[in-house]
Amino acid sequence: MFHSIKFQILAMCMTFMLILALGMGSVSVMTIDRLTGEHEAENLNRVAENQRAVINTQLIHAEDVTKFVANEVKLQVAAAPGLPDKEMREFLSRSAKQAFQNAVGNMDVVCSYYVYYADELNGSEENLWRVRPAEGEDFEDRPLGLVSSYAADDVAHTSWYKLPVEKGHGMWVPPYYYDVQGRYLLSYVTPVYKDKKLVAVIGVDLDFRQLLSRIEHVPSYNSGQAFLTDLSGRIHYTLENPDGIESTRGGQLISSTGKFFVPNTHSKELMRYNWSGKEYDMAVVSLRNELALMVAAPVHETYAEAMYKIIQLCEIFLLLVVVSAVFCFLVSTRMTKKLTRLTEVSYEVAAGKFDVAVPEGGNDEIGDLCRAFANAASQLKRNQEEMEKRTYHDALTGLFNRFGVERELKGWWTDAKTAVMMTLDIDDFKFINDLYGHAIGDEVLKKLSRILLSYFGDVGIVGRNGGDEFIVILKDISVVEAEKRIADFCSLPKSFTVGERGKTFSVSVGVSIYPDLAEDLTALFRQSDEALYGVKLKGKNGYVIYDAELEQQVMRTRLGFNLHNVSCNLPAAILIYKIDPQNTLLYASGELLRLTGDESLDALQQRTDGSALALVDEKERNIFHKESESENTKIFRYHLQNVQRGAVEVEICHRLELHPLYGTICYAVMLEREK
Repeated sequence: MFHSIKFQILAMCMTFMLILALGMGSVSVMTIDRLTGEHEAENLNRVAENQRAVINTQLIHAEDVTKFVANEVKLQVAAAPGLPDKEMREFLSRSAKQAFQNAVGNMDVVCSYYVYYADELNGSEENLWRVRPAEGEDFEDRPLGLVSSYAADDVAHTSWYKLPVEKGHGMWVPPYYYDVQGRYLLSYVTPVYKDKKLVAVIGVDLDFRQLLSRIEHVPSYNSGQAFLTDLSGRIHYTLENPDGIESTRGGQLISSTGKFFVPNTHSKELMRYNWSGKEYDMAVVSLRNELALMVAAPVHETYAEAMYKIIQLCEIFLLLVVVSAVFCFLVSTRMTKKLTRLTEVSYEVAAGKFDVAVPEGGNDEIGDLCRAFANAASQLKRNQEEMEKRTYHDALTGLFNRFGVERELKGWWTDAKTAVMMTLDIDDFKFINDLYGHAIGDEVLKKLSRILLSYFGDVGIVGRNGGDEFIVILKDISVVEAEKRIADFCSLPKSFTVGERGKTFSVSVGVSIYPDLAEDLTALFRQSDEALYGVKLKGKNGYVIYDAELEQQVMRTRLGFNLHNVSCNLPAAILIYKIDPQNTLLYASGELLRLTGDESLDALQQRTDGSALALVDEKERNIFHKESESENTKIFRYHLQNVQRGAVEVEICHRLELHPLYGTICYAVMLEREK
């Protein structure tokens, strides 16, 4: 018992509480004065710092939005020739409007924003000025008059413009009353220049009275006060006097040394001043807009509250000594109960049981341990499921892979009565990849996967063997119904999209039937594969059901030569390209590579940027482009570009064929002319 965690926690807590109780009386008497002062300073400084953080957050946001919009305008203006004209000013105002709306739409303290173009640009009609009529309402467009229409000393109407222009950089304008809006405003404005010429000023206006209203609710004492002041300490801003009032009118602040108050925003120590005959402790912090926030509390209130809290703390602490014993016992019992259950669960997870009920924890370390263990068990389960999915499913299409198909067949094949197997692939899939890229090719594969699932997923196993080859096994279905589904599937138009243009593709399907044609599963796979090859012999785009005669025909055909085998041994060069504006290069035989001096087709593609036009001399390319679309029987002469020997004169005869998927294709045969 004495070695258990429960007893150790209980003993530790009780020992700590007893020591704390014995030392509390003597220490509290000696430190009461110091604690009171520290508490007061901490409290007032915290109140000031918290409110400064709130206000500065709004000020920083207003600055950032204004700087962002100004920077965007500056970049647009810098990229344009000369100063912005009317069309560009309209464009800049629209862009700024959208940026401002996105950034300050939910900030109630923002009451307006604007883009004002310099009077020299005659851009008053393009000026942007959007005003929020009242708090909670949406911004609305208002006309913004010319600054030059006001008197030079009219600070209320021109300070927001003239002060930033005089400074030459963004700044906070001192608070002022703007009668056009009927509000006291606090504005951040930044000018935009091009070649040292003023283009525009861009700014955001905050509702100054709204800021002051929030500040008045800051004090935490009954007679405490909070207000804004300039850095000289002579002008105070309150909700009753938002336009500023001299400190002497409200009772001048005089320190204990008889000096006039000057805010010290760099000190965390409280300053004690006499204000209208009363002593106040004050905390001062600076704001971003060259104003200071002052939080003042009467000395008698701050000390009375501190003393009351210290006495209250002693009473509560004595009570806690008794209560803590019971609480520690209950907590330690609860903690060890969770640890015991967590140990039992760990053994279950180790045995492979991942769906275990992990005890719910609180917000302590044991709770973190319980949640971490639950996450680990869930992650193990997800990893197991993911591993199983990767093992049996194709990553691109989500269909079963070969392992998945075999697993699905294991539980069904022994009792299977009939089965129809389809082996299919996409006709000319290599051309799709070559012409449009592998990303389009992947989309075609996924499109075909969705079609297969919609046609056969309810009655069969649909899988992907790899590449563009798929497999479908229809279970316990009549041959008639299966053939109808297959015919409907083959006749369905299939398409994919390149850009905004639709392209069609077709598939070839080889079909085998168990037990009518195939005796077992191995034969079923082999026969459907042979039938697929038979479809290719008959011109693709359709389906063929396996028969013995087809197998013999396939075997004879496979003894023949493919295009590469034939072309690489011919004494003539073969060139295949697409009739389009670029004459896209599709194939070049080995003899053609010898004539051009390239090491491989990839090297030729890279050197010519995939265009057959680049094979001939520059002077002949225009003729080559026109004659490639002329009659098939004529023989032409050109000079091929050889990377080693220069120009090689050849004779070319071509044939044009219309491909249903890729358009007009030119097949050209050429011979080198002897010198």
